[in-house]
Amino acid sequence: MATPPSIQPLLAQINKGMFREAAANLQQLLTQFPQQASFWHLYSVVAIKLHQAAKAIEFAQQALHYSPNNIAYRVQLAAALQQNVQITEALAEAAAIENDPKLQTEADPAVWDALATVYTHCGNLERAQYWYEQAVAAAPDSLHFQFNLATAYRGNGQFDKAEAIYDAVIAKNPQDYEAYANRSQLRKQTPDANHISEMAGLLAQGIAEWREESRICYALAKECEDVARYEQSFSYLKRGADLRRQHMSYQVSSDVEAMDKIIATFSAELVQQTRASCDSAEPIFIIGLPRTGTTLAERIVDSHSEVRSAGELQNFASQMIKQVMAQFPGQQLSKLALIEKSTELDFAALGQSYIDSTRPMTGQHAHFIDKLPLNYLYLGLIKMALPNAKIIHLTRHPMDACYAIYKTLFAQAYPFSYDLNDLGDYYLAYHRLMQHWHKVFPGQIYDLSYEDLVHNPEQQSKALIDYCGLQWQPQCLNFHHNPSASMTASAAQVRQPIHTGSVQKWRHYEAQLQPLLDKLARVLPSADV
Repeated sequence: MATPPSIQPLLAQINKGMFREAAANLQQLLTQFPQQASFWHLYSVVAIKLHQAAKAIEFAQQALHYSPNNIAYRVQLAAALQQNVQITEALAEAAAIENDPKLQTEADPAVWDALATVYTHCGNLERAQYWYEQAVAAAPDSLHFQFNLATAYRGNGQFDKAEAIYDAVIAKNPQDYEAYANRSQLRKQTPDANHISEMAGLLAQGIAEWREESRICYALAKECEDVARYEQSFSYLKRGADLRRQHMSYQVSSDVEAMDKIIATFSAELVQQTRASCDSAEPIFIIGLPRTGTTLAERIVDSHSEVRSAGELQNFASQMIKQVMAQFPGQQLSKLALIEKSTELDFAALGQSYIDSTRPMTGQHAHFIDKLPLNYLYLGLIKMALPNAKIIHLTRHPMDACYAIYKTLFAQAYPFSYDLNDLGDYYLAYHRLMQHWHKVFPGQIYDLSYEDLVHNPEQQSKALIDYCGLQWQPQCLNFHHNPSASMTASAAQVRQPIHTGSVQKWRHYEAQLQPLLDKLARVLPSADV
């Protein structure tokens, strides 16, 4: 019988980002060696890189079929489950792995790091930090492990520890551009303590990879704004945003068309039809555009003893898509067709499957928060499936909201954020959609103004808690002491007391933002027109 070849060439391809090539080679190898567990394992790793989570689960299960006691393969299965938004199953697998003695006796630090990453993506940063610390303790020279530990420290609010690690990583590898970017977000920079000259030097030397150049531009824009170098800040910001936009095939018209389709489909007549629904009152949905105060509202409500935040869950959309696919098997549905088909679901089943999918992150408190901003797209389905759910919608001055979005380098979401024309078109469509939801669900959506919240935090916080049907608790006003983890772009800000420093910040860039101002004129407050 032939001997399977070494996996080293495959690892080299994966490390170079040649995922499609590696997948093709693995597919061919598995026709010759179908019982080779290591090939199935790598195929699962590659499938995740190619955003094929269901296949990644299948391939991980095959690897475990042929090598059932391999801890690394079990961790890969947990990672694949998490990628497929099967958070309950992923956390159950991770917990079972922690109870396996082989995790300590046989596993290497890379496995501990991988397990920690599963916990990170599942929102359990406490366990993630523990296993990252184990990996770093066992392999202190690994910059990769150190970087990941710094990420956990950042999410858990241990900013000094995170900054120290980023400093050490950068000292050893000055080309770790992500470390520069993450470090810049940990605190407000000062004229005496910043990294502007250091990062400007990186740009002057030239950065070969456009993604990394863009990353440094955003970090420079942030630090320049911190020290009131506004013209310089916007120059770096536009350079970084333009770079990102040039390498995207995104068309904002597709998103605008989808939102208009939602408006046309989810009429008042449709949603008012008598249908069975799930009567759970557990969920509190916090929605709105990103960077409008959704994390701030989350921290206030999460500080209540009867509430637990589950973070930015993809679960509702995931459950909706799964049910549509099950009800209409074999159909390749466009985005617009999916919107139409979603109106034919069993809404009681949709609501219950959503609740079930959030376990075990939820269920220990009377309420849980789902803080995925984009859930405003699914508000019709949410209210039809879960009519007792609370809906908190964050609003913010349109120019402040759009500028805050524009200056944020998102990992994957919000492709409309890198061009001011795209941003304006998207905002107007979002504004139309929210007006529609208010007409369809009168009195059922709680609008919370970011400006009102930061100017009158106690009054607005009490009104917010009252809307949730909860008794006021003083710790809700001291949310910055809340130890819960945060992995959002606001991770550092939510550890601070409420302040008004971000109100009207767009006016520092009024000349540069004039095209956006003109586009949004009809939805601006009258004082700004």
